[in-house]
Amino acid sequence: MDGIMRTGRERQERNLGIDLLRIFCMFLICILHVCGQGRAMVRYVGREEVWYSVYILETAAYCAVNTYGMISGYVGIRSVRRPSRLVELWLRVFWYSALGTLIAVTVFHLPVESDTLYKALFPTMWKTYWYFSSYVGVFVVEPYLNRLVKSLGSAGKKKLMITLFLLCSVFTMVPRVAKTGGDFLGIGAGYSFLWLAVMYIIGACVRELTDQNGPERQKQERSESGGAETSITEAEETAGMKEHDSEKNVDFLHRSGGFYVMLYTICVLLTWISKILIENWTTSVFGEARYGRLLFSYASPTIVICAFCLLMIFSRLKCRGRGLRELIRFFSPLAFSVYLLQLQPYFWEYVLAGRYQFIAKLGPAAACLMVLVMAAALYLECTAVDLVRMAAFRLLHIRRVAQVITDFALRPFAGLTEQENREASGDA
Repeated sequence: MDGIMRTGRERQERNLGIDLLRIFCMFLICILHVCGQGRAMVRYVGREEVWYSVYILETAAYCAVNTYGMISGYVGIRSVRRPSRLVELWLRVFWYSALGTLIAVTVFHLPVESDTLYKALFPTMWKTYWYFSSYVGVFVVEPYLNRLVKSLGSAGKKKLMITLFLLCSVFTMVPRVAKTGGDFLGIGAGYSFLWLAVMYIIGACVRELTDQNGPERQKQERSESGGAETSITEAEETAGMKEHDSEKNVDFLHRSGGFYVMLYTICVLLTWISKILIENWTTSVFGEARYGRLLFSYASPTIVICAFCLLMIFSRLKCRGRGLRELIRFFSPLAFSVYLLQLQPYFWEYVLAGRYQFIAKLGPAAACLMVLVMAAALYLECTAVDLVRMAAFRLLHIRRVAQVITDFALRPFAGLTEQENREASGDA
């Protein structure tokens, strides 16, 4: 989450493709909010083609939250934990929650509801920002999740990923939607600590497996093996490379980028078409639309696969060009604040609500284009606001304040924290 646990050395070696993925996912979340709370996806009678057209954008963007969870695992499995960065992030959450409420009430004279003050002062406990509330739980158990993943071999990691996918996504799909068995694992359609923990584990396994089996990892292992490696003949090296290429062809983690783009597209279309067909069929049979969200939730198998594909695509990107790299470095640390500002209760209810309803009255192509434009504009608006927050944090030395708070809170555990951090990051 915005490089929350990276050391100075790791920042120099950071994968800018993952940073770009953070930015892209936040843009997708803006699309979700434009279509949903902004009501760009209103279904007018006689204009269903517009609704169907915009809905495909909603479907393509729906995996963004899962991808963010996978990014946390992908980065966290190789990063040194820094609790002070979590405190600093909480202060950022508190900034938008409390200060946003104060401005809304005093400047714009918006009404104060009965629980508004509690939500503003205790945003994590009241789930004002559900993702951050769930992420705090993941952060606490992260060292143990890392140990679990690191304790497994390559085959074990793959089995763990597949087991979690089947258990938490595929097997819960029908009971969750049809209400026949309820949400028996407590996944909450993906709005839960448990689900983010599952996404974290999958992202961590992807990082470990791709680093272990990738060509760069093998080259590093050969160089670290010293003189023994020099005895390998050129013919043996060629044979080994051919064997590795053969394994890559059958390994779902080492397909080409084009394969993941194709798989992502297929899953988006399958999710979109299934909703249309199922709802139209149930309307004709039962007189009302039912089961339309069979594949349309964070815990949906197709949505999980879409998130996995985005992680695989962007983790391989080589962001070349100084200008592009500087843009990524500028926008990536601000990405999470785009979410925080949009979910601020007053902004959500009085700014976003119905703001983009005019889009539903356009033609199909124009509506899709306008959703993309408005999502980009919303992203830039929120980023501009966060620049003010960033300047204020620097002026107030919030990073130092967060470190002082952390040192005080962790003083009773001082003898354990450093060792656990090293073990969790694999440095021990």
